[in-house]
Amino acid sequence: MEPVAVVVRNVQNGDSLPAVTGDNLAFDADFGSNVFNNSQDNIVIYDPTADEFIQSYYNGDNLDDPVNGNGYNGFSSTATRVGSGEDMGNDTDGLSIQRTASGFTGSETPTPGTANVCFTNGTRILTERGFVPVERLRAGDLVQTLDAGPQPLRWIFARRVNSAQMMQDAKLRPIKVELQRTDLGGSEAPLTVSRQHRILVEGKIAQRMFGTDQVLLPAKDLLESDVATLCSAHQSVIYFHLLFDAHHILNANGIAVESLFIGAQSTAVLSDAAREELEILFPTDEPGFALPQMRPARAFVSGRKARKLVERHQKNARALTVPFF
Repeated sequence: MEPVAVVVRNVQNGDSLPAVTGDNLAFDADFGSNVFNNSQDNIVIYDPTADEFIQSYYNGDNLDDPVNGNGYNGFSSTATRVGSGEDMGNDTDGLSIQRTASGFTGSETPTPGTANVCFTNGTRILTERGFVPVERLRAGDLVQTLDAGPQPLRWIFARRVNSAQMMQDAKLRPIKVELQRTDLGGSEAPLTVSRQHRILVEGKIAQRMFGTDQVLLPAKDLLESDVATLCSAHQSVIYFHLLFDAHHILNANGIAVESLFIGAQSTAVLSDAAREELEILFPTDEPGFALPQMRPARAFVSGRKARKLVERHQKNARALTVPFF
C-alpha cells in the first residue's frame, strides 16, 4: 500500500497527532497562525531524498511556486515538482478533503460503505456538554454512551448523497424513526438514519424471543411498524459515521442507537482511502490491515427475526420501548 499523509489543524491546542507507522506522515498545519484556513491554500509535500515535491490546491487558489515564489522560506532551491499539481476543489467545514485512486473527493470524506451505520445531518448527539449537531462533532469530543459514560470520538466520516443517487438506488434513502423522549433534552425532530443503522429495542417480547431484553435492530426492519417511514428521495442528505474504540450505544435525538461497528463484514466494504486512514489511526505491528475487532454492544437481530419481533409488538399493541440515558 502506498504511504499516506494526513494534514490536520490546531493539534497544538491540547490534542495529539494520530500515531503513524512506516512511511506514513501526520503533521499539524498551524491554524492559529493562519497557515491553513478556509480561504485559498496549497499543500506541498517534499521528499528531501529525491529533492522532489507533490502539490495540491483548493478553494480556487492558484498553484504556488515553492522554489522561486514567496512564502516558502527555506524551501529547496533545486527541487522539482512531480506532476502538474492537482485541484482538490472546495472544502466544507467539518469535512476533510481526501485523495482516492480516482482523484480528490472534493468536500466529502470517504464512506465506509453503504452497509454501515450513519446519521443524517441535523441529528443531535448527546455529549458531555449536552446535545450537539452531528455535523459539529470533531475527533476527540467526549460523547455520552449508555454503558461506559463519556467516550472520545476517534473518527468521523461524512458523505453527501444527492437526489439523483437516491432515485437510482433506494437503499441510499434515509429512514425516519419516531421514538424520541423529549424530556431528556433531545430534539423533537424525528431521527433519520441510514437503513442499516441499528436501533436499541427492549421488552418482554425480545426476552422471550432471544433470551435478552435488549437487542439492536436495523432501521429498515422497523419500516412495517408505525414508528418508521422511508424518507423522500427528493432532498439530498449528508450521512455521518461515528467511530469509537469500541461499539457503543449513543443517544441521538433522544433515541438509543449504535455507533459504527467494525467487524469482518464492515471491514471488507471499506474504501481504499478509508482503510488507509484507519490504518494510521489504529496502527498495528501485524503485517497488512488489521483493525481491532469490536464486540457488539448488544445482540444483533435482523431480517425475518427482527421483522417478527416488530410484528409481535404491533399485534399485541406494545410500544417498541427503548432505554434512554
